[in-house]
Amino acid sequence: MYDEILMIKVSINPSKVIFSLSTAFGNYLHAVSNLGVARPVLGSREAARVRWCPPSSPFVKINVNASWSKYSQMRFAGVVARQEGGLFQAAVRSSLLAPSSLVAESIAILRGCELGASLGFSSVIIESDSLQAISCLNGSLENGSWEAFPILARAQRLGSAFQNCRWSWVPRSANMAADVLVSAGLTEMCDFVWVDRPPSSLVHVLCSDDLPCPY
Repeated sequence: MYDEILMIKVSINPSKVIFSLSTAFGNYLHAVSNLGVARPVLGSREAARVRWCPPSSPFVKINVNASWSKYSQMRFAGVVARQEGGLFQAAVRSSLLAPSSLVAESIAILRGCELGASLGFSSVIIESDSLQAISCLNGSLENGSWEAFPILARAQRLGSAFQNCRWSWVPRSANMAADVLVSAGLTEMCDFVWVDRPPSSLVHVLCSDDLPCPY
C-alpha cells in the first residue's frame, strides 16, 4: 500500500520574496566587506534587470536617496512614496547639510520616515541604495559610523512607531525615482512636498517603474 501524500498549495507573494532576497544579499555584502572579501560585481546586463517593484498591501514603499559632493553645496535628499500597484502617494526634495555621503544618505532615510509618519502610514518599507546605512538599521547601529549614528538612531525610533517597518537595500537601478529627485539639474522647487500628484521630472521614471516587474 502506498502512503498517501498530502499536497498543500501555498501561495507565494513575489514582493515578500524579493524583499527577503534583497535583505539577505545586503547582509551578505556587509559581512564579506567586514571580512575584507571583494564584493561580487554584477555585469551591466544583470544590473539592468534589477528594477523597482511595488509593495504588497498594506505596505507603502518609501524610496530615499541623497546627492552629496565634497566640492559642491548642491546637496539634496529625495523621498518618493508609492503603494500597491505603484500608485504615487507623495514625494519630497529638500536641501541638506552633511559632512559625508553616508550622513547624507542617513538624513534621506530619516526624511523618509518623517514623511511616512506625517502622512499616517502604518506599514512602510524604507528602501535605499546605501548598503552601509541599511545594514546598520538591520543589524547594530553601534558598529556603524559615529557621524551617522544619531541620525540613524532617530530613524530607527521613528521606524518603531509604525505598525510595521522594514529596512530594505536595493541597487541604484531599483531606486531611480529617488535618484532623479536629487539630481542637481532638477529645476523644480526645493524643500517642497508633492502629495498625490508627482512633479513633472518624475513622471517618466514613475511610468517606467510601472511596467511589469521581472520576478
